Amino acid sequence: MSATGNHSGNHSGNHSGNHSGNQSGRSRGRRLDITTVLAVVLPLLTAGTLLTVHPDAAEPSARPPAQTSLSRTVVVCPGGSREVRVASGTDAGGATAYTVGDTEGQAEVRPGRVTTLTTGPGPFVARPEGALAAGLVAGRFDRPLAAAECRAPAPDLWFTGLGAGARHTSVLELVNPDGGPAIVDATLYGVSGVVDAPELRGVAVPPRGVVRLDLGALVPRRDELAVHVTTARGRVAASMRDRQQELGTGGAADDWLPAQAAPATSNLLLGVTPGKGLHNLVLLNPGEDETRATVRLVSPSAVFRPAGLEEVVLPPRSVTRVSLAQVLTGKAAKGVTGLLVEAPGPITATLRSYVRRDLSHAVAGTPLTSAATLVAPAGDKRLELAGATRAGAVAVTARAANGTVLAEETIEVQPGRGFGLGLPPATALLTVSPERTEVTGALVVTEGARVAVLRLRELVTSSLVGDVRPGLP
Repeated sequence: MSATGNHSGNHSGNHSGNHSGNQSGRSRGRRLDITTVLAVVLPLLTAGTLLTVHPDAAEPSARPPAQTSLSRTVVVCPGGSREVRVASGTDAGGATAYTVGDTEGQAEVRPGRVTTLTTGPGPFVARPEGALAAGLVAGRFDRPLAAAECRAPAPDLWFTGLGAGARHTSVLELVNPDGGPAIVDATLYGVSGVVDAPELRGVAVPPRGVVRLDLGALVPRRDELAVHVTTARGRVAASMRDRQQELGTGGAADDWLPAQAAPATSNLLLGVTPGKGLHNLVLLNPGEDETRATVRLVSPSAVFRPAGLEEVVLPPRSVTRVSLAQVLTGKAAKGVTGLLVEAPGPITATLRSYVRRDLSHAVAGTPLTSAATLVAPAGDKRLELAGATRAGAVAVTARAANGTVLAEETIEVQPGRGFGLGLPPATALLTVSPERTEVTGALVVTEGARVAVLRLRELVTSSLVGDVRPGLP
């Protein structure tokens, strides 16, 4: 009985204890395995879920800058005579603020009339606002006759046919109309390539100040030159005063050399001065490859290439001069009013004429697609037109300074010809409006032996305003 009880108790106890302990160990093992699995799997599940969640991407701006009517602008005339003329090329009028050096003033501008201001000799800076900003035009005319272009500051301009020698020299004038400093870089080209001219790099123009760079003093040389003026900071209006000197005789003449907005494959130069003298066509090839230019004459009957005028080889990044004295004084040049210079690659072009001790320039113009208005100096006047892209018409209105209409004409134009129109000498305000075609134009003013060429430019009535919207940081 005793043995049976012990055996039965031991067996029962051992079996029960072992079974309970084994069950407990297996339970702890299973809990540990599940915890480990969850510790690994849950972060992976969370990461996978987050990867499927995409925040709204910032919508890229698909709207281009919009054309907006001008409400404020700046018009700058370089330093010169004490007389400045201003007018409105639109129906808008009103008062505009202006400064000449440290002197401030107000000019009252009336539609269709010319207001004459007596100022100091420094640069003239007008600041029209409102409706007048879209149409203010100005002019400054020296005596003896020389016409300076008055325009808004431009960041990129090309001047071709300037000099830095004893007989022919030029002065670059830089005007900063704003209250902050401006920085200008100028790249100078010669007949042998780019000229090393560190004096023309990083030129600082003080706030509302002017800097004049005499090229003859800074980089004296005898060859033909061209310069590319770029504004690296701020705003600057650049102008070029050109001077031809006759050594030994004391004779000299000055004129303003207009800028070309950009090199082009087709350059139409209007305002050829007739007569015996120097007629030098100066071309700049700013590209890296050699190119060739063809020169044709523009007359009322045709645009043609005269016998003996061959293609001009233009080395890369270099200036080339072509004498046209014989071409422009021969029988074939009778009635010629312009030149058409074309090349496969973009080039710039200027015809510099020195006739009867007067210096004048014909520089490539810009085609007109809308109205152009300019103020004119005293003297005999002739409007020259060419470069029509198709048959069309050009409406011309000439007014006296008091607004009286002196002439109203409509010229029928067509491609492949030049067109001229004599205007009353009292014309002080000229408006030219092309219809159904593009056309290039210039006003040639003559006073005795002096000649001034004023290019026609479209009125700037609007500007591009970018689409600015907040984005993600």
